[in-house]
Amino acid sequence: MQKRWFLILPIVAVALLLITIYPREPINKPLKVYVIFQEDEGRILLEKFKKETGQPYEIIRMSSGEAIYHLLEMNPSGIDVVLGGPADLHEQLKSKGKLLRYSPRMSDKISDAYKDSSGYWTGMYMGSLAIGVNEQVWKNDPSLLSLPMPESYEDLLQPQLKGKIEIPDPETSGTGYTLLASLAQERGEDEAIQLMYALKNQSSTTTFSGISSAQRLALGEVAAVVSFLGDQLRFTNSGYSIHSSIPPQAGWEVGGISILKSSTNKDAAKKLLDFLLSKDAQTTYMNSAFSRPVIPGIKANSLLESVEMENQLSTYRFDLAASNHDELLSRWREINN
Repeated sequence: MQKRWFLILPIVAVALLLITIYPREPINKPLKVYVIFQEDEGRILLEKFKKETGQPYEIIRMSSGEAIYHLLEMNPSGIDVVLGGPADLHEQLKSKGKLLRYSPRMSDKISDAYKDSSGYWTGMYMGSLAIGVNEQVWKNDPSLLSLPMPESYEDLLQPQLKGKIEIPDPETSGTGYTLLASLAQERGEDEAIQLMYALKNQSSTTTFSGISSAQRLALGEVAAVVSFLGDQLRFTNSGYSIHSSIPPQAGWEVGGISILKSSTNKDAAKKLLDFLLSKDAQTTYMNSAFSRPVIPGIKANSLLESVEMENQLSTYRFDLAASNHDELLSRWREINN
């Protein structure tokens, strides 16, 4: 028996030494999530997920343009999930082999138009581009008071609005790129770029992200903007007097969710995607982000009831927006130089 202990003790000692030198990866390590929509909306969802599962998380808030640059050019390590952002962002990641194939629970309830047919990304919400007008600014500006509120992109080019509107930058903002890509699909690239350039010249500035435009509109720093409707309704819901309308043939987004192939926490990432399509998470998100649900049976926020969605560009294709991304932005840079 004594001899047996002499043999076992060195083995135990070596095992303890190896554990000290090479500690085990923590079982419940934080899930790292790129959040492309507003951080507070992402945090609400991830806190609910943490409460249900005990899973810790880390949020990295990025605009769509930032996320694409980081994920395609810088190859950051340890990022697990891309949460939100237009579907063309996820299409670009898919085409570059960056995504893990996974179809979350409830994804079979989502229309084929709102998810990747191969299962690399799944839609979570829908949103339309809209023209937002600060009604107080409009009424208090003598040069605007006699004008009808803009209902089309061309209405924003009226001389009285020079320096009083704002559009997001298509190079950094998913909102701005959705505007450019949808115009290109509707009118052709030449006309789309000319109209975008005219809108830029009419603008006081081009903002880094769509939410920045909506925020400046709410604060009365500009009279009108183009941004996603949900961003405008956030401020309407907070008491700001914003008139929102969807222009003819407006671009729109399906906000996607996907798992990066390089994720080091794939099981937790899959659980998060399952959770995000649950009725509880969907209802929570639709009432905080004022987006339209992609899953049947989820009630949209009441602020969306009076909004005419028929003006959306029904033929808009995310895969074309993704495949034309680099060329379209290259042409945009040329005209701006």
